[in-house]
Amino acid sequence: MASDFRNRSEMEAFELPTDVQAMFASYRDAMPDPEAGANFMPQLWTRIDARRNVSFNFGRLAKGFVSVAMASCLAMSLLFLNNSAPVSPVYGETYLDALAAADSGDADLIRPLEVL
Repeated sequence: MASDFRNRSEMEAFELPTDVQAMFASYRDAMPDPEAGANFMPQLWTRIDARRNVSFNFGRLAKGFVSVAMASCLAMSLLFLNNSAPVSPVYGETYLDALAAADSGDADLIRPLEVL
């Protein structure tokens, strides 16, 4: 709508519907213009800094949690990579290796029974 106007005088000449004008009038009454006194900008920046400090503190806390999580993941990965515990022979050999080791001297267990 605003792009249809070439200059400000054409936009001012445009007449808005009455319900829109009533809405703008009620908004102007509800939200008066702030007084631009000597302390206007310092008070404005004080409120902006107060909001900024809350978000800054939350961001700093979040960055701290991310740093701790990254450090703990790195420490756990180094702990698991440098695990120097010897591997148990029970779990280190395959099933076929266990059968071959068991079969080496126990051939008489498999011998058929003699019937008298």
